[in-house]
Amino acid sequence: MFTIVAGGILVGLLMGALGGGGAIMAVPLLTFSLGLPPEHATVGSLVIVGAGAASGLVAHVRRRNPRPLVGLVFGALGIGGSALATRLSRLLDGSVLLTLFSVLLLVVAVVMIRKETRRHSAPLSETERRTPVWSSPRSWVPLVLTATAVGFLTGLFGVGGGFIIVPALTLVVGLGIRPAIGTSLVVILVNSVTTLALHAAVLPHLEWEVVTPFALTAVVGSVLGTAVGSRMNTRLLSLGFAGLLVLSAGYTALQSVPPLLG
Repeated sequence: MFTIVAGGILVGLLMGALGGGGAIMAVPLLTFSLGLPPEHATVGSLVIVGAGAASGLVAHVRRRNPRPLVGLVFGALGIGGSALATRLSRLLDGSVLLTLFSVLLLVVAVVMIRKETRRHSAPLSETERRTPVWSSPRSWVPLVLTATAVGFLTGLFGVGGGFIIVPALTLVVGLGIRPAIGTSLVVILVNSVTTLALHAAVLPHLEWEVVTPFALTAVVGSVLGTAVGSRMNTRLLSLGFAGLLVLSAGYTALQSVPPLLG
C-alpha cells in the first residue's frame, strides 16, 4: 500500500506542478513495483494519469492558466499523428525507439535550459494569462504543425506526451510556462480518454484494487502539485522541468542502450 500511495502522490505532484511525467513514472511503478502485466500497466496508467490530469485541470482553471481551445486542437490533431506513428513503431525495434526517445528528451531539455538561462525571470503578468495564443490566422500554422508532430512523437514512443507537450507549447506556440502546464493537462486528458476507449476490452480485467487507490492519491497529489507550482518562480519551474527531462533521458538510455550494444 505504501508504494501505491507514494507513487500516486509522486505522479500527481509531477502532473500538477509540471504538466507531465505521470505516465513515465506510473508505468514502471505498476509494472516493476506492483507486478501488473505490461498491457494492464499501460491501461492502468491511463486511468491514473487521466484522473490526475482532470483534478489538476480544475485547479489550474481556477487560476485561469489553461487555453482550452489550444488543448483541444492539440488533442484532436495528435490523434491522427499518433495513429500514423503507431503503425511506424511496429517496424522498429523497441530498444531503438527508446534510445531515440532518450535523445529527444535530452534535446528538448537543452533547448529549454538555454532559453531560460538567456533571459531574466519575470512574474506571470495578467496580460500573459489572458492574451490568446494566436493574434492572426498565420499563428495557427505553428500550432497545427507542432500539435501534429507531438501526436506523432507520442504515438511513436508510446508515452503520454506530457514531457513533449509543455516544451512544445512554450518553445513553439509561445505560451508562458504556467499556461503551458495548464493546457497540457487538457491534451493529456483528451489523449487518455481516447486511448482508454481503444483499450475498453481490458478495463473489466484490470487490477482495480491497485489502480483505484493509485488514481485517488494521484488526484490529491495533482492538487498539491498545482498549489506548489503556482508559488514557484516561472524560471525555476522551467528549469525544474528541464532537469526532470534530463533524468528521464538518462534512465531511458540506461535501459535501452545496453541491449543495442550487446
